[in-house]
Formats: sequence, C-alpha cells, structure tokens
Amino acid sequence: MAGAALRVAGRQLSQRSGAGVPILLRQALETRASPGHTPGCVTFVLNDHSMAFTGDALLIRGCGRTDFQQGCAKTLYHSVHEKIFTLPGDCLIYPAHDYRGLTVSTVEEERTLNPRLTLSCEEFVKVMDNLNLPKPKQIDFAVPANLRCGVQTPPS
Repeated sequence: MAGAALRVAGRQLSQRSGAGVPILLRQALETRASPGHTPGCVTFVLNDHSMAFTGDALLIRGCGRTDFQQGCAKTLYHSVHEKIFTLPGDCLIYPAHDYRGLTVSTVEEERTLNPRLTLSCEEFVKVMDNLNLPKPKQIDFAVPANLRCGVQTPPS
C-alpha cells in the first residue's frame, strides 16, 4: 500500500509517511489564538472551516478552567465567542480531551448547548470565578514545565 492514496470522507489521504499513519493532503491549518485557559492557547482550524481543534479553550459542553496558569475567564469568553463561535455551525469541534469520553461536537451545538458559554460574559466570569475546583494533583510540577514549553527542572 506504500505510495497509495485513499479517499476517506471526501478527503485525500496518503500513506507515504513511512510511519503507517495517513496524512491529510490539500488541507492547511489556520492557527487562531484562543487564550483564556492559558495565555498560549490556540485553536487549529482546517482551511475549509470543516474542523477545529480547540485544545482546552472549548470543551464539549464546557471549557478549560481559568483559575491557574495565568488564565482569565473574560479573555476565554471573548476568545471562544470571537475565534471559534464565528465558524460555521456545522464545523466539527475536537477538544483536547473530555472526561466523559466524548470526542466531537459542532460549533452550533456548543453555541446553543454549552451551559457556560451560552451565558453573558459577566455571568460566565462569575461562574468561572466560583467553580471552586480542587487543585490538580500535578499542578506544582506541570505549570512550571508548561511555562518552559515542557522542559522540566531536574530534582535538586
């Protein structure tokens, strides 16, 4: 199958990677800054606006927390509404993760059904400021590494 091309869901895929993983051809990714969960969050959008990879900014029926890693609820609200919710309603949304095992949603579903992001900005900020989530177990290790692009400080 080396060098062969497959048609999957109307997209041209190639098996020339050598790693056995198909590579999407004739598509480009647009990078949209979507800070708020962290200042460095980005969303990757296919050039035909059919898919968006939202990281932790927009989750399925939720969003990333904003109470650490220099997060800001107001910034996150504006990022999602201005950079993601402006995509076509049928654009598929792929978040970084989902604790319930969901893998995909659409812009329209999240625009209308996301319990946090259907609120006004002021209500959203109030909700996010009062989530009172427990501190993540590895936060003291993960945040410094994240701020250094994953480079970890060796133990002393």
